[in-house]
Amino acid sequence: MKPDTIYCGDSAELLSSWPEGCVDLAFADPPFNIGYVYDNYVDDKPNAEYVAWTRDWMAACRRVLKADGSFYIAIGDDFAADVRVIGRELGLHLRNWIIWRYTFGQNMKAKFCRAHTHIFYFTKDAQVFTFNDRQLRFPSARHTEYQDLRANPLGRLPDDVWDEFPRVCGTFRERAGFHGCQMPEALLMRIIMASSNPGEIVLDPFVGSGTTAAAAKRLGRRYVGIDISPEYAKHTRERLRGVTDDSSAKPQDGCWPAFHTEMLMQLYRETKVTLANLLPNEVALRVIAASLSERVGHAYSVADVRAEFERVAATKVLPKLPNDTPYTPRDHWTTEGKRYVRKTARQRRRLNGELLFADAGGFLGHQRK
Repeated sequence: MKPDTIYCGDSAELLSSWPEGCVDLAFADPPFNIGYVYDNYVDDKPNAEYVAWTRDWMAACRRVLKADGSFYIAIGDDFAADVRVIGRELGLHLRNWIIWRYTFGQNMKAKFCRAHTHIFYFTKDAQVFTFNDRQLRFPSARHTEYQDLRANPLGRLPDDVWDEFPRVCGTFRERAGFHGCQMPEALLMRIIMASSNPGEIVLDPFVGSGTTAAAAKRLGRRYVGIDISPEYAKHTRERLRGVTDDSSAKPQDGCWPAFHTEMLMQLYRETKVTLANLLPNEVALRVIAASLSERVGHAYSVADVRAEFERVAATKVLPKLPNDTPYTPRDHWTTEGKRYVRKTARQRRRLNGELLFADAGGFLGHQRK
């Protein structure tokens, strides 16, 4: 196993050849077995086969984890319970069953719309593990609304329901473009900051779009990624060539590094209080300044934070909070919006033993399974 490398191959087979206890943190976002069309993987295994395969790669990941290592797994509804049971069988200790609730969920016609993913947070040891809580804190309502002097001056930790991270849609700037299931970089940064330290090794056994490796590199960690697709592995390597280690960035001539401003904007999303209410609140700004300093490794004062907030607000690129935009009626010349038809198949659905290849425009074809 060589750090800062993207491997192409079967995760369970490759991991079985690596030494035990060589990885500090693992994050896995495996195929969900829902018929999604990948480059080099058939995502419609029989249930028993998929569960057995899940047990194999989870056991392989556990073997390469260090004694104080952490293991996060993102999974959909259909097999979340299986992942929990397998984790218990492998001796993993569940710290949190996190729900990532996102915007732009899947629209449904015959059931409630799905807008979440499960993220299991396991540790190899029940007592000894890395958890950098001071890098995750942000102002609570006690700071922002009540200005309660009894509130923890360091702020609060996130809940186990995460709604600060929208899905990476096709129009988003961070969209890599070569993989349909891309995780938000900010979400991976939260996990990596929480459960690893600079210089430690972060593993992604299904590296896909390369987001885990990119986030690890930006935060000064070593990364190792595996993917069965030569195309995904190649594109991930290309993506990583454009990623820099931002962990040691410092302000120059009073200008903040872009990474520091990005971390401040993430704190703004987590706090969920509009700037007009936040800027006069010295108590909340103290918490933000302390948390930001922990995240980026450079000491910022309340005055620094207030000035950077004001600068970003003047550029009109401040992150949008839920429902913080005043309603402005538009002069619509038509009552019907654009209609989009996906040009490539994205999902396969089983029906009476057949695989139906479906897209937004309807069924594209079928084959006997």
